[in-house]
Amino acid sequence: MHRIALPVFPLTAEAFAPYGRVLSPSGARDTGREGYDIWIQPFAAESRPRLQIVRYHARPFVVALIERHLHVTEARQPLGGPPAIIVVAEPSELPPAPETLRAFRLDREGVLFHRGTWHAIDAYPERGGHADFLFLSEEATVNELFDDPGKTPARTRVHDFRAAGIEIVIDTNALSDKPNWRYPVTIVHSS
Repeated sequence: MHRIALPVFPLTAEAFAPYGRVLSPSGARDTGREGYDIWIQPFAAESRPRLQIVRYHARPFVVALIERHLHVTEARQPLGGPPAIIVVAEPSELPPAPETLRAFRLDREGVLFHRGTWHAIDAYPERGGHADFLFLSEEATVNELFDDPGKTPARTRVHDFRAAGIEIVIDTNALSDKPNWRYPVTIVHSS
């Protein structure tokens, strides 16, 4: 098995741009009135939107499964609690090469994935028992994944790194200060 360690990158609009948008009030407001500013985000869904709260429980910092959604721009917004790590790769038809994965720390600011952005199925709380997120997706995609989990989904592509002989480990002690570094991994060959 090949073991790959990912450092964690600071979440900035520039660093996250290949994968989506950082959800924060920045730049000029889109609309509003006196005492009320609005920044419109480009959420898109081909079926009815679904807003839900997701609790990610503490677990080892190991990524086995990643997925990409074909019909929705999914959003995740932390609801307080500890920072959590997400892992992403740019949208592509084929599963990403492990060396293109990026890990980001979410702490108060959320993200909106581009349609087709590859992402780890889980978020990883840095400390404590769990991290809660406001999670915006769409009914058809979520129902397909949870109503019949044994069936191959049509609206989502899933890739299993572990089945391919690759272990992806998030190294929370390695905070990269190079937001544009393209190959943020250490590859260790093991048996």
